[in-house]
Amino acid sequence: MILEDAGSLLLRLAIGWLFLMGAWGSVKDQGARDFTTSETALVFKWHPRLFAYTGIAMMGLGGLSIVLGVFPRLGALVLTVFLFGGAMIHFAKRAQLAAYEQQIAPALTGDGAQQARGTLRALTDAGIMGHFTAGLKNYALAGATAYLVLAGARAPMLIGVGPDGNWQGLLTWF
Repeated sequence: MILEDAGSLLLRLAIGWLFLMGAWGSVKDQGARDFTTSETALVFKWHPRLFAYTGIAMMGLGGLSIVLGVFPRLGALVLTVFLFGGAMIHFAKRAQLAAYEQQIAPALTGDGAQQARGTLRALTDAGIMGHFTAGLKNYALAGATAYLVLAGARAPMLIGVGPDGNWQGLLTWF
């Protein structure tokens, strides 16, 4: 195994595991499924549950495909598409947080209201910056998954199409 193969395998395992854990976190209980659906509804207003579950399936199947090496380039392509939708949700969440601050701030009256408004502002700023950087993280991960689509599907894998366009993997030996 050459260094590029080892690097590709390490990238596949890290990205695949990340998405498998994300999919699990989105379905582990009813609260997680409801949260995922409400976040998805910020951008995908038409049947948000359908889009949320489609996104969860994309994360799970794409991650599994990459980890196991079963058509990892296809799995990486699915994840690349997913990541752009995820970035849109993070950027929409920033606007929602600013709107929440505008709703809460007027209710802060009386002793300590000034300090409470400052704290609310700090929390809002932290949330907005967190979602901004999370959106940028999605774009960065899209670069890594795009690499796997274009050039990173290397041995070892069970089956897939390699960078040369030929079938590769352990299942092609039979």
